[in-house]
Amino acid sequence: MMFRFHDAADRERASDGTSRYGVYLRQNIDRFTDWGELVTADPGMFALAAWQVATSPVMAPAYLDWTAERVQSVTLSLSEHDASLIARVQVAVPRPAALVDVREFADWDRGDRLNRGYHEPEDDALTRRPAMLTSTTLLFAIASRELYAPQNAPELTVRDAKKAVKRLAEVLDERLALVVWALDAAPAVVAW
Repeated sequence: MMFRFHDAADRERASDGTSRYGVYLRQNIDRFTDWGELVTADPGMFALAAWQVATSPVMAPAYLDWTAERVQSVTLSLSEHDASLIARVQVAVPRPAALVDVREFADWDRGDRLNRGYHEPEDDALTRRPAMLTSTTLLFAIASRELYAPQNAPELTVRDAKKAVKRLAEVLDERLALVVWALDAAPAVVAW
């Protein structure tokens, strides 16, 4: 799976002795309510709020992050069309063929063995050479029936929130895996 949950750290670093994520959930309960009412039972709205709280910048370090080096960001919103979630996933990709020979630009910084991934070059590197960072945005509609429906609404529980983010991560993993694997398996294109 491309997503990682820090359950051990969640327990070990919990200021309430139970769950650090739970503390953040209580601090952000307004994200789970519709018009200041009770905690929503809507799977899409609940999963969106649970994901936002579980990830950076709300939680730092995050309860949930991803291991796929190419994934730059995952943002979610509620569909304006129906009750589904819209996922926007930015993925680092090789330069398109039309830009491979443009040599004035550096590419993604690939980091080192400890900090692997696709990173923006540091500011000092940019003073020597500008960078062209190519990516693509994958858009997915995730139907509410694919998401975890909170069992304890209108009460907000850590158990429901963790199940919601874990189910959403499974769905995203299923949708992203083929794209990430194809990119990782493709021969490297050297950009000068």
